[in-house]
Amino acid sequence: MPTTLTTESMPVDSRAQIHDKARVDSSAKIGAWVNVSEEVVIGANVSIAPFVSIIGKTEIGAGCEILSFTTLGSKPEHIGDQGDGSRLVIGENSIIREHVTINRGTKKGGGITMIGKGCYIMNKSHIAHDCYIGDDAILGAYCGLSGHTYIGARTVLLGKCATQPFIKIGCDSYVIAGSDLRFDVPPMVVATQHCLRGINIRGLLMRGAKSDDIAILKKFYKRLEEKKGALDKRTQGIKAEFKGCIDVEKICEFVSEKHRYPWLTPYPEISKSRYINEQTAT
Repeated sequence: MPTTLTTESMPVDSRAQIHDKARVDSSAKIGAWVNVSEEVVIGANVSIAPFVSIIGKTEIGAGCEILSFTTLGSKPEHIGDQGDGSRLVIGENSIIREHVTINRGTKKGGGITMIGKGCYIMNKSHIAHDCYIGDDAILGAYCGLSGHTYIGARTVLLGKCATQPFIKIGCDSYVIAGSDLRFDVPPMVVATQHCLRGINIRGLLMRGAKSDDIAILKKFYKRLEEKKGALDKRTQGIKAEFKGCIDVEKICEFVSEKHRYPWLTPYPEISKSRYINEQTAT
């Protein structure tokens, strides 16, 4: 467990401002002009560069690296809920690059913003209140996640991607740069703003998936395209055909969860037309 900070027990720059009640492990390294508030918990071997601000109920796991001009644990940008008592939790060995901002959760949204283990958040990205980022996920530079966004483990968002509130993106997916997502994205696919582009083969191979498993996923998604009706009904209709495939079971489980938005489709003319209709309606 982290120990209460003493300047004699840890390599902390004399110009850092660290509250006496903050719980900072003795092995953590803290640079100049870092601000750490009262309720912060910092784990072992965390490295914090100069000009970082960590405030509110924020927990940073062991081995994390926080780069300059980043602000962690600030109040949620929500007019009706200032997140009193809410938290930000960052998992072990995550890297948060320069100028990143991550807000705490809201009371109405569950009270916690969660960043998983081994995540890489690139410069000038923003993660709003109540977001969930799975383990080993990557956010490219200038990404903007609205409140309550869900991103599955090992998913990659390239630079300048954005999400609407409550968007869900499944695990092992890959989102093309500049995508402004208005539809939920199923697991293990390559996605653009308007349509799916197929299976995320490269990501799955890097994860350790076998070619036979990828072939099954291709067949599964092909069968989904052939079916009609809502996606949850389509997955249930063909689930028995792929019994025993763990990845298919993950997809079916993800699809069966509650979703606020329609699913991104493999057909650009359909997804794009829905997007244009939404824009016209607003």
